[in-house]
Amino acid sequence: MLSDAFDTRICNPSIAAVTLLIGLSATSPSWCQDPSLTPPNAAEPRTPTPAAAPPAATAAPKPAPAAVPPAAPAAAPAATPPATPAVTPAPGNTATATFAPVVPAAPVPTTTADATAPLPVVTQRGDEQPARSAGAGYIHQFSADIGDNASMSADRFYGSYSARVYSSNDLNFTVAMGYEFDWYHWSGVSELGVADPFGSVNLFGLQARGSFKVADGWTASLGGIFAIAGESDADAGDSLYGGGIGSIAWTPTANMMLGIGVLGVTQIENDPIIIPIPVLHWHFADDWLLSTIRRPPASPFVGVDVAWEPEGSKVDVAFGIGWQLRRFRLGTNNDPTINNGVGEDQSWAAFVSVGYDFTPTCRLDMLVGTTFYEQLQIQASNGSNTRSTTVDPNALLGVFVTISY
Repeated sequence: MLSDAFDTRICNPSIAAVTLLIGLSATSPSWCQDPSLTPPNAAEPRTPTPAAAPPAATAAPKPAPAAVPPAAPAAAPAATPPATPAVTPAPGNTATATFAPVVPAAPVPTTTADATAPLPVVTQRGDEQPARSAGAGYIHQFSADIGDNASMSADRFYGSYSARVYSSNDLNFTVAMGYEFDWYHWSGVSELGVADPFGSVNLFGLQARGSFKVADGWTASLGGIFAIAGESDADAGDSLYGGGIGSIAWTPTANMMLGIGVLGVTQIENDPIIIPIPVLHWHFADDWLLSTIRRPPASPFVGVDVAWEPEGSKVDVAFGIGWQLRRFRLGTNNDPTINNGVGEDQSWAAFVSVGYDFTPTCRLDMLVGTTFYEQLQIQASNGSNTRSTTVDPNALLGVFVTISY
């Protein structure tokens, strides 16, 4: 039920969180999350719960029928081999009923120690995990007031891709990229002082990261980020920013992952910013999960989810709170004071998402929610003469698709 994470939801505050383990959002891209942070047990996709096995006391397998030997010469009497003894599973052992291979012609008795041994728990990304992931998404932000006589809405498109280019027991190397296109729609003139402060904004990011085993249960990672963010007609050379990210995570049990990451990036016409990124993935009760890394890689939000993921179901439901920040270079404008200036869009949102696993490698996430705080800002080309306004709460409707292979 989980998105192959993480690479999942951490990004830099200079541009909108973008997707697939990378996306240019200065502070929220899932793509900036650490691809090495695979949630515990994520290697084992959820499957429908099998029918309960009969009680061990009455479920002893039938003994194998005695083999009939070929006809012996008349002088020799026919010999009947002894029947294969029945094997009774250890009390309480249902794992053998669920996962046992096809019984061979001559079954080998299972010892009590083997029958009661726990199944292995996979807590790190390995060769059995999909090496590549691609995602796409769309969010419509409905119109909301930004003043007495002005309003704003937006259509946002996301794409992401990540690939593990090297993997061993102690070291993984991953590259990831993300893209976001934001198309803003305006009506009237707000406190920003211009009817159309910015229109179509492109955000693109690229990340390379290595993760390595520090000790049993501990994984650390280091990586670099290169990104570009600006309106379609903005100067590309003035739209660049970059930085680095590091993290360390601890998996004490199969139901919990704890960690911390630190993201440091430059900002367009502003001081560099350093952001701590908490890593939490905790099954605190049956079918219930608290996580900062379970969202689709293409999702722009950095935040936390409380999710209900019933065992044996392809459907899950989550309530989340997320933050995103986009800072980008402006192009030409009807107001010459902000030509080649800087735009910023920062918001907080709450939403409910419903996920459906079509297959273990193909997943659909749908969300509905609302922003409860959003601030827009424009500045001159050198970052001075700031104008800002707030946007009334507005509804969000979105969909994301993730494919791993």
